[in-house]
Amino acid sequence: MIEEVFKALKKGGFNLEASELSQGKAIRKLSLMMLETIIKLFTMKIAYSMPEETDPASCFSEQEIEVLELQIEQLEGKTEKLKNPYNRSDLKRYIWAIARIGGWKGYLCERKPGITTLWIGLQKFNAIMQGWILFRDVSRR
Repeated sequence: MIEEVFKALKKGGFNLEASELSQGKAIRKLSLMMLETIIKLFTMKIAYSMPEETDPASCFSEQEIEVLELQIEQLEGKTEKLKNPYNRSDLKRYIWAIARIGGWKGYLCERKPGITTLWIGLQKFNAIMQGWILFRDVSRR
């Protein structure tokens, strides 16, 4: 697990080494901000492995859940194997969507999505979320 955290902090994720910060205090603050996202990634990975339902509000806001529901409609395939099998009250439903956005095929017979897939999906989802907020704000004018 520690190796996955380092991977997320380094080239496999945030690329902390490329930051041009020179003071240890600044690098430490940047690392702590990054750890918030890494904790969210691990929460998603652990929740996806658990047999019981987990509250989606533990990882996503109401707005994010609304956007993820719209994304799920587009991410689901035509066959029953590519449909999202989870309820709206389960965090796994939205992790499934993040993993699909990150490039996971979506078949339950395959291995579960890893940290890298969730990381990529979360980055892409954040861009989708920003676009949705911009659209919503512009369309209200």
